[in-house]
Amino acid sequence: MSTLIAIITGVGLVLFAMNMGAGIENFWDLPAFMIVVGGTSAAMFICFPLPQIMRVFGVLRQIFLADDAGPGGIIALFVRLSFKARQQSLLSLEEDMKRIENRYIKQGLEMVIDGHPGHLIRDVLETELDFVQVRHRKGEHIFRTASKLAPAFGLMGTVIGLVQMLLGLADATAAGTNATEVLARGMAVALMTTFYGVLLSNLFFAPIAEKLHVKTDEEHLNTQVIIEGVLMLQSGVNPRIIERKLNSYLSPQQRVKVYDEYLRRQRTAAPQ
Repeated sequence: MSTLIAIITGVGLVLFAMNMGAGIENFWDLPAFMIVVGGTSAAMFICFPLPQIMRVFGVLRQIFLADDAGPGGIIALFVRLSFKARQQSLLSLEEDMKRIENRYIKQGLEMVIDGHPGHLIRDVLETELDFVQVRHRKGEHIFRTASKLAPAFGLMGTVIGLVQMLLGLADATAAGTNATEVLARGMAVALMTTFYGVLLSNLFFAPIAEKLHVKTDEEHLNTQVIIEGVLMLQSGVNPRIIERKLNSYLSPQQRVKVYDEYLRRQRTAAPQ
């Protein structure tokens, strides 16, 4: 949600600033748009295979998804599951597994309940994480490449515009018409492509690439917490130790304290 708000705010402020000056209609130029957008799109299809570019729309959806509970929520979940597993059994977690949406946790719990050894569980989850990161990095690479190409095509459009402007200036001088007006209009059109290229690069492509990079790092951290949580859950580690160990992955500001709260609830719920 914050990403969508930031994009709307950014576009709105740029459009408002453009309208305050010469008027927003003066910033539209079809040939300049075709050079920047068409040229960047063509170059992207040259750089990357078509299936990889088509998959980027699925990756792009990630930047608009709401943030999940994060590592703090994951730690709280494993502490709760550990309490239940110690009081009942690992098989009792099957019902909890059905309500969990995170596929790493669900996959890990499924393997724990099925009785797979810890080294195999770690290997499967880490392999899954590696290939998810590869897919995310490819999406990030596509947008980072587009952020470099768009300004380049903007500059190329400016050169084309300057050439056309100088030719028009020569014709105007030969015809004895107002050369200054031809020069001013030609320069404005020539700079329009640079504007389009810089706008697309800095307001869309580069921020999206950086957001995908941040999302990938967050997912890597969450998955590392999940892998350790699943393995400690399988080993029957004390919930307090699970909380301490998983909190060690986080900064002091991110750490959570949920063990005492669950313990208090257990004692309150226990028959007197």
